[in-house]
Order: sequence, then structure tokens, then C-alpha cells
Amino acid sequence: MRSTSRITAFLLAAALFVQAVRVEACPFCSAVSLTFAQEIAQSQAAVIARLIEGPPTAALSPRAEGPLPKGKFAVVEVLKGSGLVEEAGLLGADAKPIETILLEEKPAGSLFLLMGVEPPNLMWSSPIPVSDRAVEYLRKLGDLPEKGSDRLAFFQKHLEDADETLARDAYDEFAVAPYDDVRGLESRMDPTQLLAWIENPKVQANRRRLYATMLGVCGTKADAERIAEILKGENLPPEKADVRSGIDALIACYVTLRGAEGLDLVDRLFLDRKGRDVPFTETYAAVMALRFLGEESEIVPRERVLQSLRILLDEPKLADLVIADLARWEDWSVIDRLSELFEKADADNIFVREPVVNYLRACPLPEAAAAIAKLEKIDPEAVRRAATLAGFAGALAPGAAAKPAADSEGDPGEGLPPGPAAPASPDDASLAARIAPVIGDDGLGENESPAASQPATTGQSADRFRLFKWAAWAAIVAVVAVAARSAFRSQPH
Repeated sequence: MRSTSRITAFLLAAALFVQAVRVEACPFCSAVSLTFAQEIAQSQAAVIARLIEGPPTAALSPRAEGPLPKGKFAVVEVLKGSGLVEEAGLLGADAKPIETILLEEKPAGSLFLLMGVEPPNLMWSSPIPVSDRAVEYLRKLGDLPEKGSDRLAFFQKHLEDADETLARDAYDEFAVAPYDDVRGLESRMDPTQLLAWIENPKVQANRRRLYATMLGVCGTKADAERIAEILKGENLPPEKADVRSGIDALIACYVTLRGAEGLDLVDRLFLDRKGRDVPFTETYAAVMALRFLGEESEIVPRERVLQSLRILLDEPKLADLVIADLARWEDWSVIDRLSELFEKADADNIFVREPVVNYLRACPLPEAAAAIAKLEKIDPEAVRRAATLAGFAGALAPGAAAKPAADSEGDPGEGLPPGPAAPASPDDASLAARIAPVIGDDGLGENESPAASQPATTGQSADRFRLFKWAAWAAIVAVVAVAARSAFRSQPH
């Protein structure tokens, strides 16, 4: 069970690496889907249409045979591409209806959002049901700034909207917005409302993460005390247990509002595990919060963040969670502790050896080189494997070392000082040769990956390519790491 949970956590970490391509986006938010604005931007035409004839009821049966059922729609309003819509003969007194797939029974007269591509004979998306309020919402999207806090001010009004479609879209807009835009909204946020949503167990976990992030921007120390009670989880009735979901953002919110002293509670609750049964997921959430505080927040000195991370070095089975962070932030104070971890590693935590070696390779101090030489005598295979895995990551980003620093945002291992790479064995070189190279474009944006079936601009294509590069990198590292751990544990030590 313990092995399964750690493998799951490792795969989760790989997935979070993919999320990192959204440079400086809302740190704990993950978009549920493309926003309406993104979908309309990718389409060549977008209309509000009224259902005039639904598919036959028999065609909607799970046992129905033949082509997928279609409905007929009349254009009510054009949101984008009026010329294309008119050219397709969909406007005016003699307008022909739009026919597109409709997989549910809806009454005639219902309103839908339809988006089309490939003119002049436009191909239409699956219809999205919209209310009259949603139509008003969609009309306003085109007049909003493309980015910035003024844009978010509009969507803030629809967070937890009674119309779930609008609530979800508003959340997604925040999820893909740069964190600086969220911070720019500080004076227009309502901390009382945000705290009420956080403490409502019916609020979805992903949205609670957003509201905690926002409260960290606009809240007070009194709000921090309310968050502290959630983190402690004491005296929470069963029906309120879900308020602790999204705990990574809650931890970051609490520390942001309390300052460096807030980390004392975090250390005690989630990181100092001596003699206590702390769920791994909560410790991992604390590490994610610390990463945010170390990168995005100026409220907590980085040395204080590192002090908290170093606590996990006392947990041999969890130390690998933080070793890369220590290296990225150039904390070279733990060479001896990590060398000892390497030497004492057994079958339960043998996987810690590769991160230790890569830390030492990144360290510019002569003591690190001496430590590698010593550790190589203990386990030369671990030292070789560490170099090989580092080589795989480099092979997936050819030319990265030659790029200026400004072009390297979001690359795995960003900020790590370069270390000498050990030569790969012929077997390793053969394996690396079988991995197709993934080359990223320069000047990539920060948008989410759009639907592959719809047209996109050049920048959007670049975004998709960058996301693919990260997904491939994360998948390969995850597979190799899981396989390595399984192999280690099956070997006698």
C-alpha cells in the first residue's frame, strides 16, 4: 500500500510539472475546461441559436442504430464571424437551419451556443445549452480586456453563480490567469465572501483552492486564524470534513497572511512526523505550498522556507520530495546529511540515492565532488543512473543550454546550477536514442492547450507544442522512476 501511494504521488508530481507550463498562473488552480472566451477565439464563427427541431426520441435511445442524432437550429444572434455566417446562408428571411449533432432531448425554443470552423460550409460544434443570463454573459466577453485585473473583475462577479455554467467558466478564467492579475484585484475582492466559500463544505475543492489563493491576497490575520482552525481539523463534524480539501492552497493562504511565524504551525502539523501518523497527502500538500511560498511570495524569507523543507530530510522515505528544491534554491548546507542518507538507504528508500547524486552534481562546492567520489564506491550503479536520468531530461530539450535565461521559463530543473554529466553507457545511449526528441519553440505563450480539432493561431499551436513537450518529459521520467523503484525493491540489498 505504501509503495502504491508513493508511486501515485510521483505520477501526481509529474502531472503538476505539466501544469507548470502556465507561467505564473494561479498557483493552485487547474482549469476544468477551455473557457468560453478561449473556445470562441479558436472558432471562426460563433452564434446563439434556437432549437427549432430536436432529433426523434427513438434516435436518442442507447440501442438506436444508424447515424448520430441531429437537431436543427436557427441563428438568433452572431457573436463572431457574421460575414461567414451570412455567406453560409444562415441569416435573413430565407436562412437555412444549422444541423448538428444533439445527443439529448431539449424542448424547442431552447437556446444554445454553437461554434463553427472550416468556411464556407461551416462545420458546427456540439451545441452548448445557455440560459438568457448566459447569453448576456457571452455578449460581454468580446468587450473585456484581453488580460489583467480589470478582466478578472468581471468574472469575479460570477464565482459561485447560481448558473453553474457561468460559475464554472468564471473559475476557469481565474485558473488560467497570471497570478499577478489575481493580485491586482486585491482592492476589489471581498474577503468575507471568500472565507464563507472556503468554509462551505459543498464548494468544490478546486474552487476552494482559488478562494484560498484570493484570500491570501486580500485577507487579514483574523482570517488566518479561521484558516488555522481548518488546518488543525480539530472538532470538525463529519459533515464539515470536506472544508480541508484543497489543503495545499489553505496552507499557503495561512502562511501568506501570518507571515514567517505561520510556518511554525505548518511544521508541527504536516512536516514534523516523528511519532505521529501524518497522511502522506497532507505532507505533500505542505511541500507544494512551500514551493509556492519560496517562488511567488516575498512575505516569507526563502531561508525560512528552506528550514521547513529540511525537516523532511529526517524522514528517509520522504526526503526525495525536497532534495531537488534544496538544489534549485542553492541550499548547499546539507551535503553531509544527504551523503548519510545515501549511505544508509535500504530497500524501502533506495530511490533516494539518485536525487542525492543530482544534488551533489549541481553543487559547486569541492565537498560535493568529494562526496560523489565516495558514494560512487558504495553504489556506482546509482551514480550512473542519476547521470542517465539527467541526460534523458536534457535530450528532451536540445539546445536549452544555449538559450538565454529569458527563454528558459518553465524548463524542468530551472535554476539548478549545471553539474558535470557522467558519460552514459552504450545501453543507456541506445535507450536514449529510442526516445523521440521533443523540441520546443521560442517565445511560447501561457494559454491552455486548445482542442486539437479546432483551428488555432500560431501562438496557440506553440502552446500546444510546449504542453506536449512537458507531458512527454513528465511521462518518461515518471515511467523510468517507477520502473527503477520497482527494480530496486525486487533486488536484495
